[in-house]
Amino acid sequence: MTFSRSALTLAAAGFVAAGSLFMAASAHAGTSWSIGVNVPGVVVSEPPPVYYEPAPVYSRPAPTYYQPAPPVYSAPVPVYEEPGSRWEERRAERWEERRAERREWRRRQWEREQYRRYHEYRD
Repeated sequence: MTFSRSALTLAAAGFVAAGSLFMAASAHAGTSWSIGVNVPGVVVSEPPPVYYEPAPVYSRPAPTYYQPAPPVYSAPVPVYEEPGSRWEERRAERWEERRAERREWRRRQWEREQYRRYHEYRD
């Protein structure tokens, strides 16, 4: 039994047309069908559950109240300064006096040396 090429083409076109017709009908029916190979009978599954999102609820947030802080009163800090040590003041004064004496001594030494050199060369 041989079939011509045009008969096979026509049969294939018919299968494709029938398949597309059935697919379009099942797409609009809202059901799902499943036919499996090596499975006895036709398996029909339930449609998936329908989920409805709840309507949004808008509410104003509760007002927030803050109690003001109570005023803080404090007494001024007493200012007391102990008198400075007289010993430190005297020590600083003595140090300055000694520095002044050393400078004076060095100046006199320099003058003596200059006087000695001047008269040494004159003689």
